[in-house]
Amino acid sequence: MFFTVLWRGLCQALGWFFGLFGYKRDGKFAKCVWGLFATSAAVVMGIIAIAVVYAVGDELWRWYGRQHRNCDDPYCYENTFVSRDIYFHNHDDGKGYIYNIRTGEKYLKHVAWIAKPTDKDSLICFSDGKKRGYFSKNTGKTVIQPKYNHAWIFSDGLASVEENGYIKFIDGTGKVVIDKKMAYIPGMDGYVFHGGYCVVDTDDGEQCGLMDKKGNIVLPLEYSSIYPTNDFKLWRLQKGNESAVIDSELKPILPLSECSIYIGDGTIDVTLPDHTMRKYDMVGTLINDFYIASFRMLEYEKEEIVYRKNTTVDDGDGIVEELEEYYHPKATARLRAYVAGDGFEGLITVDGHTVTMPLYKDIEAIGNDLYLCTSTNYDKVIVNGKGEIVR
Repeated sequence: MFFTVLWRGLCQALGWFFGLFGYKRDGKFAKCVWGLFATSAAVVMGIIAIAVVYAVGDELWRWYGRQHRNCDDPYCYENTFVSRDIYFHNHDDGKGYIYNIRTGEKYLKHVAWIAKPTDKDSLICFSDGKKRGYFSKNTGKTVIQPKYNHAWIFSDGLASVEENGYIKFIDGTGKVVIDKKMAYIPGMDGYVFHGGYCVVDTDDGEQCGLMDKKGNIVLPLEYSSIYPTNDFKLWRLQKGNESAVIDSELKPILPLSECSIYIGDGTIDVTLPDHTMRKYDMVGTLINDFYIASFRMLEYEKEEIVYRKNTTVDDGDGIVEELEEYYHPKATARLRAYVAGDGFEGLITVDGHTVTMPLYKDIEAIGNDLYLCTSTNYDKVIVNGKGEIVR
């Protein structure tokens, strides 16, 4: 019926249109032309109708899926585990929901994303696409309504939220417990407590310090960066070119000095301005005052020249003679190169005695005991086996 009505409508429309130009449906040729136009138009309109029906049906199916479909498999790529029975079912259009995978009951709808705490806190931050609030990971129900433009995860029992351009800290009931009139700085990370302290910034975001859970500034806002270790037992401080390490009680492990510091698994690596590296344990005891990253041999070309003999080969088209180039044989220099902090290199003997400090960006041997050392990107010096610059 649909295509019959469509055909008759097209015939009437085309008849009226061509009639404006005096076209008459008389004769076999005219009828063929008329049929060709009408058939082509019907096919085009049919394709358009099918596309419209498909688009509408697809959108209705997606809407139905958003309203009624759950993924019962906990490992479904659309699901994020929250607690034993509570899951976040994500949708690309921002209309996800929180539901109980055991009962199928939905608790929150139109959830754009969630952010889970990293410790034992039970409240999870979520966004409805416009505002942010918190729900319980144990029940899946809203505890603090989404009313904040910006909000961060709960940690150490507190969470930071932004209201009217200022950062405040709330407890699990939504009550403001710390309000230091700190200006919210767009794009800044942090505002989360770790190990009892939170990194706070000056209003311009240029310097930072530490605040405790009572709102007291326990480390002045004079550092360029502050980072905790993964277990939050140590803090690395950066102040210009100087670095330091303090413990969870803010007692110094390594005092502030000009160096760079990396805290690894069980050790603290320190690179000094002269590119030498030291290693300390986690309480600041020196383990080694000089260690290197790698070690390599140095080879140089001898002055003698070795000429290869000409050879004849059969390349398939006959025997031809190949002329091979000469070369300088190589030998191993007396000293070796070692790599220390920031990739800088120095000279060392085979038995491990340092000849030079790690002063150079690159070292290459030019003789048995003579070395071309790169001091900058363009400047090079010649150093002898005693570490002395000879040219």
